[in-house]
Amino acid sequence: MKKLLFILLLAAFQIGLCYGQGKTVRGIVRDSLGPVLGATVNELSFPTNMVTTDSAGAFQLTLKSSSDSIMVSLVGYESQQIALQGRSSVNITLHQTPTALNEVIVIGFGKTNRITNTGSVATIKAEEIRRIPTSSVQNTLAGRMPGFFAQQRSGQPGKDASDYFIRGVSSLNSEGNKPLIIVDDIEYTYEQLAQINANEIESISILKDASTTAIYGIKGANGVLIVTTRRGALGRPQFNFRVETGLQTPVRKPDFLNAYQTAQLVNEAYENDGLNPQFTDEDLQHFKSGDDPYGHPDINWYDKIIRPSSLQHNANLDISGGSQAVKYFVSGGVFSQNGNIQDFSTGEDGVNTNYFYRRYDLRSNLDIQATQNFSLRLDVTARFGDINSPYNQNVTSNLYDFSKYHPYSAPYINPNGTYAYAYDTEDQLPTLNAMLATGGYSRQRSTDYNALIGFKEKMDFITKGLSLTGRLAYAGVEVNSLNLARPYAFPPSYHYDPLTDSYSLNTGTSSGGYTLTEYRTIGNTDKKDQRVNMQLYLNYVRNFGKHHFNSLLLYNQENYTNYQSAAAPQKFRGFSYKIGYDYDQKYLIDFNVGYNGSDRFDSDKRYGLFPAIGVGWNLKQEKLFEHMLKNFSLFKLRASYGVVGSDVAPGDQYLYQQVYVQGSGYSFGQSPQSQSTVYEGSLGNPNVTWEKKRSFDVGLDINTLNNKLSITADYFHDYRYDQLVTRNDIPLILGIGVSPTNVARTVNRGFDGQATYHDKAGQVDYSIGIVWSYAKNKILYEAEASPTYPWLAVTGHSIDQPFGYKTLGFYTQADIDNPDVAKPTTAIPVQAGDLRYKDLNEDGVIDENDRTAIGRPNLPNTTFGLPIKIGYKGLDISILFQGAFNYSLYLTGTAIEPFQSQFQPIHLKRWTPETAASAEFPRLTSNPTTVNSPAVYASDFWLINAYYVRLKTVELGYQFPKKLLPFKINNARLYLSAYNLATKSNISKKYQQDPEVQSNSAGDAYQNQRVVNLGLQIGF
Repeated sequence: MKKLLFILLLAAFQIGLCYGQGKTVRGIVRDSLGPVLGATVNELSFPTNMVTTDSAGAFQLTLKSSSDSIMVSLVGYESQQIALQGRSSVNITLHQTPTALNEVIVIGFGKTNRITNTGSVATIKAEEIRRIPTSSVQNTLAGRMPGFFAQQRSGQPGKDASDYFIRGVSSLNSEGNKPLIIVDDIEYTYEQLAQINANEIESISILKDASTTAIYGIKGANGVLIVTTRRGALGRPQFNFRVETGLQTPVRKPDFLNAYQTAQLVNEAYENDGLNPQFTDEDLQHFKSGDDPYGHPDINWYDKIIRPSSLQHNANLDISGGSQAVKYFVSGGVFSQNGNIQDFSTGEDGVNTNYFYRRYDLRSNLDIQATQNFSLRLDVTARFGDINSPYNQNVTSNLYDFSKYHPYSAPYINPNGTYAYAYDTEDQLPTLNAMLATGGYSRQRSTDYNALIGFKEKMDFITKGLSLTGRLAYAGVEVNSLNLARPYAFPPSYHYDPLTDSYSLNTGTSSGGYTLTEYRTIGNTDKKDQRVNMQLYLNYVRNFGKHHFNSLLLYNQENYTNYQSAAAPQKFRGFSYKIGYDYDQKYLIDFNVGYNGSDRFDSDKRYGLFPAIGVGWNLKQEKLFEHMLKNFSLFKLRASYGVVGSDVAPGDQYLYQQVYVQGSGYSFGQSPQSQSTVYEGSLGNPNVTWEKKRSFDVGLDINTLNNKLSITADYFHDYRYDQLVTRNDIPLILGIGVSPTNVARTVNRGFDGQATYHDKAGQVDYSIGIVWSYAKNKILYEAEASPTYPWLAVTGHSIDQPFGYKTLGFYTQADIDNPDVAKPTTAIPVQAGDLRYKDLNEDGVIDENDRTAIGRPNLPNTTFGLPIKIGYKGLDISILFQGAFNYSLYLTGTAIEPFQSQFQPIHLKRWTPETAASAEFPRLTSNPTTVNSPAVYASDFWLINAYYVRLKTVELGYQFPKKLLPFKINNARLYLSAYNLATKSNISKKYQQDPEVQSNSAGDAYQNQRVVNLGLQIGF
């Protein structure tokens, strides 16, 4: 009887087992913001049977046992056990722990986690930025990563990537402040990073202190930005397709005065200068009434040339999956961004003179498990880009430039359909629409190809945890340009006289004759280079009870060749070593050292040693603090100190060598014949070497309130020395130039961090955070010439500190008449209403000795971000406010100066005898060299201590229920996203440009764009 019962139970078990085997479970894993990529789904009773979710959060798992439960897990989220209860389809929502203790953090040549990390690192998952409608990855990071300072100088298609720095700047060499960029452990350039498709990226990290950057040695002084791309995962092929269309509009539209207002101000300026008015009362009446559109035109050239909006498009398809033997990730994308110029093509030649950007990219990442211990990796990437712009024109500059086009210079088109020209200007250029319709284009085509092959051999047969990794990478970039233009730069243009109904041909310097010439093409190779990198390293990771060791020994060699410049190849070689230890995740120590060099320096100055140490103490693990910190899951103090370097140097490639320069020639003999000559250039410096930075950082990492609140905060102090500068304290009597020497010193201090709170109220998930960064530098020594007065010294101020005059308001007539009031000795005497400056040395004359430090540098020293996320069932919304403070903006020329810029509303607030008490702008003058010119007399009147706050990004998404999806679509998500949606800034009280334009310029860059984007993502 017992045997029979046993047989029946065994049979029932086998039937159940057979029934459970082969059952397929499908589903979607999401969080409060949408689908989750990379979550692991495994069979509860068969843990090795697992798959990962794709970028649409979808998975498909075939059960191998009778289990009726699955487990879903992902770093940074609470794991969930799901009882299937007979279901074959499930939707799962993961809940984040704001910054989980085991969150993976990518560092140089390896990974760590939050609880054991001793360095200062900021990390972001690419899924947070993947749907932001901008072409450049770095544009998405401002306000999201502590220590990341960015400025988007331009919105031009293909050239809108932000300049960015890690913890501000500390080098007097402007090129020496750029961070090192590493993509999958291979060095990239700024241009290459700007072209990466965000769909290819898994995560981005920035390394900020010596503990994390010393392994890069001579290249680590400016911080390191690390990009990790996506890779395949075990499971069936997952197809994901995303398509987007966006509408672009300028962040700010400039407001120019009309012809009537402009003519009034022109007359006033002429009268101020003692000249006769240009326009009669009759002219003014025609401008005001608009009754003579050809004799007295009133053209807003901005409205005529710039379209209100333009389109951009983005499409991506990626496929991922794999088996135990081969895993793959393949991605392809197309990005198209149109310009903001009206369509002026004639329909006959099909020539597109608008701005535009087209990018095509392909990536294939393969991981091959050749044997149990030996694996291979093959990554191939190709990117192709086209950047188009009008030939030989900066359209924005032309629109602002009053000297080229007045609102009354010419009609948009003549009555008979011919092109007009600005006959009342010096250059007499054909109108902008004529130039754009016939002028051709400049097109830049780039090809970027990268390949990496690598291997990893587990060497547990020697000792457990030992492995050998090797990589060989090639990166090639070629940029070609094609100019399509006419031999005569200008089209035929005419001036129409409505009084005689006659046309006169433009025969001036900008004449195009009677007929258009044919287009011709000119091509050129602008750039051609290649970079070959080889890496070989031993890695050792081992646990001995509560003792955890990890170490790495790296050999790294790189060769960079610029074929276009025909310069000698640049070579880099080095060794790096790091060892880390932690005891029970309580006491932590990491030691890193780089020994590497560059051929830019002489043989005995070529190599340097760059050591750093990081320590950490997790007080939560201490019994002494157990009661005090009972509400904390992490309370870690950490600190680091070390030396890193930078081999970026101004001037010649080999500064240690004497330079000789070919001269213009010299004639000899009774019958003079010219002979070539050579003369001595700047003296070489055999002692030149790299810049160095001593970096100290102390930080705090906290997780509390059941991991709902996480905080990371750092203070840093960087001392940068041996900086290469050209000495200005050597008397010019030497008679020859000198090479840069390692004498300058600066200091850079600040703090950065972030805090995030995440919780759930009913079915609503939400999180709110704050990201802050502050960095302030100071020049300690830069070998400047001894100044006449102490306030003229650059030393002691910030890098790129602006200098100018202190303004005391406007001169009054009483000031003009009083000889005791200091005045400049200008060719044209100052008048009432001119800007008055402070006489710092009290010598009774305003001159160069009265200049002093004014305002702040153009790079903000304070930034913040405020990310907010809310999710409810299938709906989700994310918002980012981003701001920058404590910087100065100073514009000149066509940005604001009368008769150089178009007249603007600020000019209506000029000084007149009647408005002397309330004037906000100096008296008007047609003379560009008076004391009122910001280009000639830089002063704090033109300088704004600026700030801005942007609604940087917004995304609203909806995940469709699976039951509504047709065909074999596993998931679908519709979303509306926006970039630069709204901006508040104080620069608008004086300037009409974007708050991120380059200071001390005309501010005539292509306007930054506001983008509203609609996208659809589907997976199958």
